[in-house]
Amino acid sequence: MVKQEIRHESRLRQFFYSYVFIPFMYLAFFAMSLFNDKARRGLKGRKHLFARLEAALSNVPADRRVWFHASSLGEFEQAKPIIDILRQAGYRIVVSFFSPSGYEYSKNYTGADLVTYIPLDTPGNARRFVSLVKPRAVVVMRYDLWRNHLREAKRIGAKIVLADATFPSRLFYRAEFLRQFYRGLYALPDAILATTAEHKRMFDFFLGSDVTTVTGDSRFDRVYNRSLSNNMAQNLPFSIDKSRKTVLLLGSTWRQDLEVLAGGVNRMLKKIPTLKVIIVPHEPTAEEVANIRKDFPGAKVLSEINGSNGAKFSSLIVDRVGILTQLYVMADVAYVGGGFGAGVHNVLEPAVYGIPVITGPRIERSDEAVQLLQSGGLFFVKDPSSAYRVLLKMIEDRGAREQAGKVAKGFVDMHLGASAAVAAKVKEMCGGE
Repeated sequence: MVKQEIRHESRLRQFFYSYVFIPFMYLAFFAMSLFNDKARRGLKGRKHLFARLEAALSNVPADRRVWFHASSLGEFEQAKPIIDILRQAGYRIVVSFFSPSGYEYSKNYTGADLVTYIPLDTPGNARRFVSLVKPRAVVVMRYDLWRNHLREAKRIGAKIVLADATFPSRLFYRAEFLRQFYRGLYALPDAILATTAEHKRMFDFFLGSDVTTVTGDSRFDRVYNRSLSNNMAQNLPFSIDKSRKTVLLLGSTWRQDLEVLAGGVNRMLKKIPTLKVIIVPHEPTAEEVANIRKDFPGAKVLSEINGSNGAKFSSLIVDRVGILTQLYVMADVAYVGGGFGAGVHNVLEPAVYGIPVITGPRIERSDEAVQLLQSGGLFFVKDPSSAYRVLLKMIEDRGAREQAGKVAKGFVDMHLGASAAVAAKVKEMCGGE
């Protein structure tokens, strides 16, 4: 009787998900698309998706296909070093995105045989998508599990791997109906590859069995690989003599960050003539660039400089997207934004270059930021006075700066290798080929 009730509840959850939640989700996206450009691009990009998919896959051999899925660009960056290993081993790679920002930025990615949107997660869409892709294995990055697509992949015999998995601890506090739904969802992967032992412990406790393996976080491999091929200086209209200048880079900043930092940084610019400051806003809109110009009077804007006047600035506003990770190579000290808002951005991108990292206080959602703080490679500030004090210390005290940078670089080096571990698991799932 109890087993029948459990099966009934499971069918009820599946019905609610497929025929209530997903249609409601589509209607919500359609309504948003009337006034939200991102939602509009996402719907438009999925028009005629299956026809495009069928045509593109006709040129991709059907054997040894591995389907990678990422919600957006950040998660896909974690997938790239894993994909590189599998491509070298002869696997065919299909990449799907949920978010238009991830798809549009990556649609010409040459490391995959095909880059596409994932269709809305209806049972019919899932059957059609999986029947076309025919994956031997499915690798989902971090968390973006779509129930019907994964159930259909399992039905045709594909193995499912959840890579770089971090446990969403808020699940513990949701209603029982949702907890059971997520238990069923996270039971779909054949392997959960967690970033840390603590996440493994939480997954195992939540699912009631020892199903998780710790393989680490492939983001370390990604930032390390990118650092090896960084030739950013060749692509900029200016150069900085690092033997005579100290560079502070404020990366991925929001308005809240600059409200805390601007006063102290301007004081340092007056105090230290050898200091150069580069500001890279998270969203370099015309409005934000204008605001930063008010924060830093006399600042140059990247799009307005050329080779003849490029080095003649004390502060520079970068109004171009997609180059922050390469700019970190020029820095002696880095501030990473987001820590006065929803949460700090990627602290590994500067740490790999062996420079100290400074953030706002909201680092609890970033495991690597917390660990880097504990090791001594990261410092957080909570108000204008502490920001000025910490930044000044790192700028003026070369010994302290180099020691913190050494710790930061060592932290990255110590965590390399997750991509190879994930790729090995995928190969095992595909029969060891």
